[in-house]
Amino acid sequence: MLAIICAAAISSAANAAESAHPNWSLSADQELRYSSWSGTRGFPAGGSTSPGAGAQLYAPLTMQATGQPLESMKLELLAKGGSVWSRQSTPGLSGTLATKTDTVVSGTATYLGIPGLQPFIAMNLNLPTGTTALYGIAANARMDPDIVDLATFGEGLNVGPTVGVNIPILDALILTFGSGYTWRGGYRMEALLDPANLEQATTLVGPGRIATQTASLGYQQTKLTLLASASYAHETTTYLDHVASYVLGDRYTLSATAGYSWTQSSSTTFTATWTNAEKNRVLDPALMAVIPESFRSNSAVYRYRLEQSFASGNWTVAPMVNYMRRDQNSYNPVTQQFIPAKTRIGTGGSAQYAISEGTSLKASAEHFWINENHTELTPDLRVRGWIAILGGSMKF
Repeated sequence: MLAIICAAAISSAANAAESAHPNWSLSADQELRYSSWSGTRGFPAGGSTSPGAGAQLYAPLTMQATGQPLESMKLELLAKGGSVWSRQSTPGLSGTLATKTDTVVSGTATYLGIPGLQPFIAMNLNLPTGTTALYGIAANARMDPDIVDLATFGEGLNVGPTVGVNIPILDALILTFGSGYTWRGGYRMEALLDPANLEQATTLVGPGRIATQTASLGYQQTKLTLLASASYAHETTTYLDHVASYVLGDRYTLSATAGYSWTQSSSTTFTATWTNAEKNRVLDPALMAVIPESFRSNSAVYRYRLEQSFASGNWTVAPMVNYMRRDQNSYNPVTQQFIPAKTRIGTGGSAQYAISEGTSLKASAEHFWINENHTELTPDLRVRGWIAILGGSMKF
């Protein structure tokens, strides 16, 4: 969410001089995102020896409002919610879930009255409208986050304020700094089935709080757009049933985007992202203390995406190719999921049709191939799948 705040802050600085009078705009964006996959094993790979398959339908709705109630103040408001249907049909790992997702609400206020500086303050809220505890075989509806849009379906009430500043160095060059802190509320997840009474209990999760520092640099000319950003996140101890259990390792993210408009109807965009996390700290039952793990159970993830768009009349089409590599096996203690090392290649494209000014329809399709690294614990795994998206947006 902090990346969204920084992007919005850069947009504020770039557009601040467009109007000296208060004005408001409202936009709504609705999508239907369908993912379908099949592979030599299900998820997790060690849970079944049979070929695996799964599907997920995710319907997010995003609404945004932007305006200037005062000449020196710009407000940006966002709300996002939706619903999801998720199913894994692997023999021995089958499970289905249909639920609403959590609702995200955020707001950013940017002050434009100081020459050379544009301070902003933002607030992000995660409202727990989704589902956290999945009982019985429904837990198998959680699938690999490198394959489907949603690997989890909810958490607790999160409150995340952020403060920062935009520094317009030149008309085309803007530097942004942000600092945020997120208080995360508790929630319950399913525990193992109790064989004594055949009832499934729950575990109270008290997630760690997160402090995040971000910096970004944006440059825009007539044909060239460049954006680079970096972030660092530090998390405190997570408690399970009021017992200190683990601390997720510090996380680093670097990303860069370059776009070039060859003509008024043709442009190229390339995006690269790197994320990495240090060793977690885990509970040592003998010492009853949280200590660094003996080996790093996190991974570095590299993502690259190249897109070429062509516009003609009301139509815009954009073929694309993307590549992802997870360099080693990792384990997510939050969802109790083992995520294997893998490479993922996807290719496809999108089409958008402008019905009128501010109103458009869009569709996209991607075919992807995944190869997971073979280890003693996980067999060689190959996955093939599709992602299809239908949607529309409207500005008022």
